Amino acid sequence: MSKLRQFQPYLLLMLILPALLMLAPNSEAEEESGWEKWRPSGKSANFKIRQRPKTKILSGTKTSLLIAATSDLHGSLTSTRLLLRKRSRGLLHLVMPLKKLREKYPELILLDAGDTIQGDPSSFYFSHVAPETTRPLPVIEMMNWLKYDALALGNHDFEPPTNILKQNIAQAQFSWLAANVSFRNVKQPLFPPYKIIERHGVRVGILGLITPGVPLWIDPEQRKGLNFKEMLGTAKKWVRVLREQEKVDYLIGLFHSGDNTLYDRDVASTRELPHPNAAGMIADFFPEFDLIISGHAHRISPKRRTEKLKGHQTPLVSPGTAAEGLTTILVNFEEKSGNWEITKTVYDFIKAEKAPEAQLLRKLDARLLKVEKYLADPTTVILKRFPKKTEFQDCGIALSFSAVESMEAETLSLLPWWWFRDKLPFSDLGQALRREHFFRWLPYDNRPVLVLMYGRQIKIMLESYRRKKLGWYARSSTILAPGGFVAELDNSSKDNRLYLKNPQGQALRPERKYRVWLTNFHWNGGGGLAAKALLHPSQLLKKEALHLRELIFQYLRQSTVKLPEKCESFLTQSTTATLKTVP
Repeated sequence: MSKLRQFQPYLLLMLILPALLMLAPNSEAEEESGWEKWRPSGKSANFKIRQRPKTKILSGTKTSLLIAATSDLHGSLTSTRLLLRKRSRGLLHLVMPLKKLREKYPELILLDAGDTIQGDPSSFYFSHVAPETTRPLPVIEMMNWLKYDALALGNHDFEPPTNILKQNIAQAQFSWLAANVSFRNVKQPLFPPYKIIERHGVRVGILGLITPGVPLWIDPEQRKGLNFKEMLGTAKKWVRVLREQEKVDYLIGLFHSGDNTLYDRDVASTRELPHPNAAGMIADFFPEFDLIISGHAHRISPKRRTEKLKGHQTPLVSPGTAAEGLTTILVNFEEKSGNWEITKTVYDFIKAEKAPEAQLLRKLDARLLKVEKYLADPTTVILKRFPKKTEFQDCGIALSFSAVESMEAETLSLLPWWWFRDKLPFSDLGQALRREHFFRWLPYDNRPVLVLMYGRQIKIMLESYRRKKLGWYARSSTILAPGGFVAELDNSSKDNRLYLKNPQGQALRPERKYRVWLTNFHWNGGGGLAAKALLHPSQLLKKEALHLRELIFQYLRQSTVKLPEKCESFLTQSTTATLKTVP
């Protein structure tokens, strides 16, 4: 009996605890998702499956259909404004090629394979700095003018504020497709899964799919409540609908997903996510599509005119990135036994025109001037000379750490080592660094996050850095640079381990906790580093609102800023700089 009394408090706690947990406020449940009550509007509204009759085709009829596609625009408008580039790119450079194609093929179908609204300074400015509720982003405005028919959502389209994505869906004059995105346990997709277009008597079905790897890269707040489902199973479900109920004659898979199934497969598996790049797998193992347009990988295929594509069982094309050109597919049909039969298909890639179309450029001019003014804001730091590659990278790493440490002392950092070393004009020599430079050098919209990490976790996340130090291959997006401490190769060990020590020469202890700055990309799971280091959500201390790029820029605007020693060979502090800020 005495033993029973001894356990009575524990038994009572076991009975009371579930009730307490039920009564306790659940912040996760109480916090509303921005997607919970949202429904698509504009051209993406009112999706409905229809029972259509089979297309009636006159005996012996022949016809042709031209499909044109872009992908991974990342907001790109022109290479002659904002961030000047030698290679022609941007939607304004595709206006004339599209005009010529429409003159010959008036019923052209124009598609995009996603990652559309994030990346260009104009998209950033009108998403984060000065949103305009009455107009879509410049890239969507351009797509409206060019008469796009549909796009498939991409992972980066979830990166701007949620209200910006919703607004642009509403104001677009084309459909946004994503058959494998649903809200919580709702069976039907949140976005339209497909679009039906009839041209020259041919009924075309366009099924949109997004990479299910979105949770690896995008902040949980941006995708709260959203499920990104496996692509192959989703394709099988909707292809059956498109073939049997919609009775389509020609079926296009518009996928924001690369065709190399192995790429990021292991990274996704650590989070129990499906294949992020499944376009090639669908092309090979589910030959129900007549054409697959594959984005996400920034690859161009084919690069020249051809009638035969290599690599997959189903014809698969990749239109590249930033509107550097336009993929075209000319399909010839002939009636056979009451059905359309494909007799010939010609694939091509048309490069962007050297000059942007002048009339549409003038229509965008007022908005571009606002962005250019924003990009022209100076720092207090002067560019003395153009740095060598190693100087540039070392300075970038040091600046990244200095900027985050200025917010919170006694912290370390594991931030990306890669800074894109864009060739600058000679006119920049002797001038202050501007915000524009940091958009060139750090094009990704990454934010710093502060994480409480064990010393052993830090070492695990530096594995790619170790490989780089040894001269071995390491994927660039997985290479993190140590900030606030030193990571040296221990040549005395057979496996060339890293030896971590603070500036005073003391070793970082595996079991000790350190406050470490990461980017939200790596914290969310990008590159697979967080999973390998077994980072847990409870280790997150805080998220910084400013993007890393802007944080470094603001740090260098201080009149008393102390430049890292590794930057002093090609940068110097200005004593006369007058700072101007965009109102």
